[in-house]
Amino acid sequence: MNRLVHCLAPFICMMLWPVFLTADVVETADGSRLTGRVVGIHDGMLKLETTYAGTIEIRMSEVTAFSTDSDVSVRLETGDVLVGPVRRRAEGEVEVSTAGGPVRARTAEVAAGWQPGQRDPAVIAREAELEDQLRRWTYEAGLDFSGREGNSDRMAASSRFRARLEGPTDRLEFYTIYSFAEESSVTTDHRAVGGLSFTSFFLDNLGWYVRQELEFNEPENIDLRSTSVAGLTYRWFNEPRHRLETRAGLSYRHESYSTGGTEDFPGMEFGLLNYWRFADWGEVTTDLAFLPSFDDFFGEFLVTHDSGVNIPLGSSDFWTLRLGLENRYNSSPDTGRDKLDTMYYVRLLLRWE
Repeated sequence: MNRLVHCLAPFICMMLWPVFLTADVVETADGSRLTGRVVGIHDGMLKLETTYAGTIEIRMSEVTAFSTDSDVSVRLETGDVLVGPVRRRAEGEVEVSTAGGPVRARTAEVAAGWQPGQRDPAVIAREAELEDQLRRWTYEAGLDFSGREGNSDRMAASSRFRARLEGPTDRLEFYTIYSFAEESSVTTDHRAVGGLSFTSFFLDNLGWYVRQELEFNEPENIDLRSTSVAGLTYRWFNEPRHRLETRAGLSYRHESYSTGGTEDFPGMEFGLLNYWRFADWGEVTTDLAFLPSFDDFFGEFLVTHDSGVNIPLGSSDFWTLRLGLENRYNSSPDTGRDKLDTMYYVRLLLRWE
């Protein structure tokens, strides 16, 4: 029996020898010796995948040396990339066994490391940063509804959709709005709007914009209102928590009425777009436009205004509650119609990318 064990011992050792060599080793300044698999080095941290504590991160400033049993890619602070197994040499020094021969370096000079078949984590991080700066689509859909029964019956509903493609220097936007309200069997609101706008900044804060909007408005007896605008825009603030733009341009407004007849209003547009995130739980947005006519600058004009406070619902990144005020003032409405329409609303918004 003993003779059999002695005979088989060399073969058993040869079979088990690779098992004992599969662990990478990381040595730290306090004398610790950690085993596992080095899966990456980035941003001053070494990631070690272990069977006893999952993946742990160790500050490279605390690492005196490390070794690997298989090839890894190592980038030094000089920018040189070395590929091969890493061996511990003197205190604070490692050696990479490259195809061209061994190369020694101080452990402190190791800036990054990654597994074969992967890419430099710094390159991946840079690409992610650039992707955030590229154009991307965002979407928003909103719905509000109210009703009342009793001495008078009233029902009101409004829906809207907005799609925006935005980058560092330009913004493309499509939007639709539909609203309807009825009180005591009388239609008090029936309106549909569709539009698009494009803004491009040729300087850091100065740019140009164009927009086109089509509208049907039954209470104002408007079968079609077409508004075309082109002009310049200026960004006063362009921070993640505060964005403020003002606009000035030439406009052309055409209106055809259900009662018969049409009117044209060549003129100008002055506008303001404001976004302010005043707290982690809320933000304020304002959209204001003043469109006077050349024929009668202060006597023939249209003003639109929409301001609201957006409050996220719980911890959701998608659902938002908007409390808002919308005003529309037409200085020369059709016969029998009021100049000012004001609406207070509570709206449920769904946002996604």
